[in-house]
Amino acid sequence: MNLRLQSGEQGEAVRLDGNLLTFLSPRAFAPGSPIRFAVSAEGGPRSFEGRTIGSKRIEGGRFEVRMRFVNLRREDRELLAERLG
Repeated sequence: MNLRLQSGEQGEAVRLDGNLLTFLSPRAFAPGSPIRFAVSAEGGPRSFEGRTIGSKRIEGGRFEVRMRFVNLRREDRELLAERLG
């Protein structure tokens, strides 16, 4: 699932586990850093907010970022779970 970071960069969500999201990013985030991103959905984009747990470099110069959501509504969690399969 594609996402657009607040900085305008593109990311790719790969895994959702409860309140934890793992996504691929073109840059790393320091632990505890705020992350804001949007996902396109029916009715327009939906915005999400969280805090970084950690980042690690992977092949291709990208980073695998783990974050926990700050305020995740049930409808939004269902949208993400559906999109991530």
